[in-house]
Amino acid sequence: MITTEIDNLAKKVKSDFPFFTNNPDTIYLDSGATSLKPQIVIDAIVKYYEVYSANIHRGVYKASMDATEIYESTRSVIKNFVGADDDYEVIYLRNTTEAMNLLAFTLNKTKNQLAKNYQAWQNGFEKGDVILITESEHHSNIVPWQMIADEKGLEIVFVPILQNGELSQNAFAEIKEKLKNRCVKVVSLSQVSNVTGIIHNLEPFRTFAREKGAVFIVDGAQAVCHHKINLNEIDADAFAFSGHKMLGPTGTGVLLAKKGLLDNLPPFLGGGDMILDVTKTATTYNKIPHKFEAGTPDIAGVFGLRAAIEYLDRIGMDNILNWEKELLKYGMKKLDEIGVHVFGPSLSDLDRVEKAGVLSFNIPGIHPHDVGTILDEHNVCIRAGHHCCQLLMQAWNTSATNRASFYLYNDFSDIDKLVDSIGYVKKIFKK
Repeated sequence: MITTEIDNLAKKVKSDFPFFTNNPDTIYLDSGATSLKPQIVIDAIVKYYEVYSANIHRGVYKASMDATEIYESTRSVIKNFVGADDDYEVIYLRNTTEAMNLLAFTLNKTKNQLAKNYQAWQNGFEKGDVILITESEHHSNIVPWQMIADEKGLEIVFVPILQNGELSQNAFAEIKEKLKNRCVKVVSLSQVSNVTGIIHNLEPFRTFAREKGAVFIVDGAQAVCHHKINLNEIDADAFAFSGHKMLGPTGTGVLLAKKGLLDNLPPFLGGGDMILDVTKTATTYNKIPHKFEAGTPDIAGVFGLRAAIEYLDRIGMDNILNWEKELLKYGMKKLDEIGVHVFGPSLSDLDRVEKAGVLSFNIPGIHPHDVGTILDEHNVCIRAGHHCCQLLMQAWNTSATNRASFYLYNDFSDIDKLVDSIGYVKKIFKK
């Protein structure tokens, strides 16, 4: 049911985003690719360059020390935002992709250092070891593991999806039985699909990882932007996300990982703040998190990420999720009325399936790229392609879909414009 309160709230929030001032006729429905940035985030980035501009951890003068304090204290802001206690460390990176590569690379260099906390790691990766992921993963949570698997002779096992995008629990039960006597080193999956928007139940996978003594990793790129995260409850050994999905700057990312994991992983890159001492024959590495932060970082980006978190906290993540649910119901109903096929959960599934504001759909007989191109002529921005999820596309026997992804600045009129523009697409292809 549409409520005026929600509709008016969306329109009010839009005024915080200069994109709409500069593009007043544009309907932006591609937040799954990257979110727009509110003025407060842009101001925070500019403020760093105008007021501080100095490097961090190096200067003993005020501008450098003040910038360092803001940069370092933002780690606590991030931990509070995702509900992480002191068992977790915050590592600044460029994005979720870099976080997944860091984990794959460093785990590949690990031997038995993790054995105390992870019983599967009595040795490093060995031929025949298993990495468990799912068919709904973004390529960032597939390719790094494939690279390691090719090198070490590992087996990657995929939990299949159902036609509505849910992970098959029956198939997962069969997989667990088949892996009963196998060494599972890593269990890694996304909390929210960037194609279906489904918010997966992570508990069965965490339980399995704990039973096998494996490292449990969660890709949170599409999760932190849509709903409240409680990392202490998720209890992942490592949790990664990107700033640009949640109103923050591009090129900012975070890996939150347990100290018991990070203490026993080697560095990823060398140089800068990741060292304590260098001689001609050896290097002594810095303590975590700095051990994984080589070179001058994106300081301005961290300033912007902090502002994005403060903005989202003021709005309230529960409010954002509830807002998106209303948009979803409205959008799914409207698309169904005009004969558009929506992938993933149906409207009736929403009573039992948690889902963020993402709608993947196709118009029968019309390629998604044609749809996206024509919608652009009507100032409607959507994504068209495989969304870096080709395994999921293969499971659905398609090469691509259209994707409309909603966020806090969208309202029902945006969906109406999308539907009207799709109607125009169908008219063109009927001629």
